[in-house]
Amino acid sequence: MNKHLFQRIIILSPLLISLNCSLTRTPTTEDLQRAFVEMRFGAFIHFGIMTFTGGKWAEPNQDVTKFNPTNLDCNQWAEAFAAAKMQYAILTTKHHDGFCLWDSKYTENDVASSPWKDGKGDVVREYVDAFRAHGLEPMLYYSVWDNTAGVGNSTITPDELKFVKNQITELLSNYGPIKMLFIDGWSWKMGHKCVPYDQIRELVKKLQPNCLLVDNTHLRCLYDNDLIHYESGNEYPANNTLPAIFSLLINLDSGNDWFWDNRVPTAELLSVSQIVNDNLKILEPQWCSFILNCPPNPDGKIDDNIVIRLAEVGQVWSPDPTRPPLPPQALQIEYPITPVAAYATSGNPKYAIDGLNDRYYYSVWQTTAPLPQSITIDLGREYGDVSILGYVPKYQPYINPLTEGSIKKYTVSISTDNRNFTEVASGEWNGDINLKVVTFSPAKAHYLRLEAITAVDDFAAATEIAIGRGKNPSIIK
Repeated sequence: MNKHLFQRIIILSPLLISLNCSLTRTPTTEDLQRAFVEMRFGAFIHFGIMTFTGGKWAEPNQDVTKFNPTNLDCNQWAEAFAAAKMQYAILTTKHHDGFCLWDSKYTENDVASSPWKDGKGDVVREYVDAFRAHGLEPMLYYSVWDNTAGVGNSTITPDELKFVKNQITELLSNYGPIKMLFIDGWSWKMGHKCVPYDQIRELVKKLQPNCLLVDNTHLRCLYDNDLIHYESGNEYPANNTLPAIFSLLINLDSGNDWFWDNRVPTAELLSVSQIVNDNLKILEPQWCSFILNCPPNPDGKIDDNIVIRLAEVGQVWSPDPTRPPLPPQALQIEYPITPVAAYATSGNPKYAIDGLNDRYYYSVWQTTAPLPQSITIDLGREYGDVSILGYVPKYQPYINPLTEGSIKKYTVSISTDNRNFTEVASGEWNGDINLKVVTFSPAKAHYLRLEAITAVDDFAAATEIAIGRGKNPSIIK
């Protein structure tokens, strides 16, 4: 048996036994999060048309005829990552330029239009097969923003939404079990209202119930997200107790953004100490999995300097078997509802439901009149089982979450006609930066109202408000 595969089985066996014993039911999001954070170390694989053209980040209409990794060796990738004791990887199946590493029925901007293997190649297939053969979990990255197709460059049309769903369906239908779909170019580019989060989540869970859905939201909370992603350049918080990932490039001052360039083979890399002591040993106790970006070259291989460094890491680091399990999590919205509109007694309410967030820009509803003030959210139709509200306090670019405007005393009311409201919850929060969750008995609602009675600095602010159902909607109508 492969030595690294044997080590991985030993590391994961308690987790697998636990899952087999306890998950005769359909796993909850928290079950999946618990399983994921036991995988302490993984790889990001940025590989695509930019690897060959040297094109700019998100540049549209790149020359697909240049894609030709004649010596593609996904087994070499897997062996290099296994040597570092990584347990999973995430492949960029499609980045913002729109080029697909599989033969998609819905675009010609893909491997089928390239000379590689006479247009009959499939990088995604070779990747998932090789990684499973080496005991690694293959996970997938997909960009909703497609700058060549124009998806995300203006208001999303029904056909464009269908295009996104069709491509996600291809990825989650043809490559076996996928434990995570990492989506990019969504929240920070167009928002979760423009491309409805509830529809994408429903599709993912229908195709792969055990797949975590992760979006690069740049929020330090589990709003519309199964894992928090701290991207390179964003600091992760001390004393984290939420399931999270942190991604970083192995190559310093080289590469074409996260992709390869001709400086990488001789580039200065993160040292073993930087990888192990400055990241793995700090992140692991905080239930934050470390993802190290290792870009393959145009031959389709990982450069020797990276392979050597990964082997050095594996010589000195192993997962800590004494780390306790992920702490119990707050109730999460398993079945979200994407609102269609919002109204407020003051301030611009659309910012609380647009799902539009980036570390360079956050849209925030902020009251402009003395408290109490309220925001009323239109769910688009009547639901019979609304039971959860999530509230994300104010975020500000570069600073991230703030306490100012954080609601302290509140009420939640629901209505079916937007005239007669019934209070279903009330209480007090501590006014900190964390996501707040309110639950109440499942009830019929077309509208939901959050009233801010008191707040830090005497005004109320919300980066996002999420609404959903905690039970399977097939059970409660």
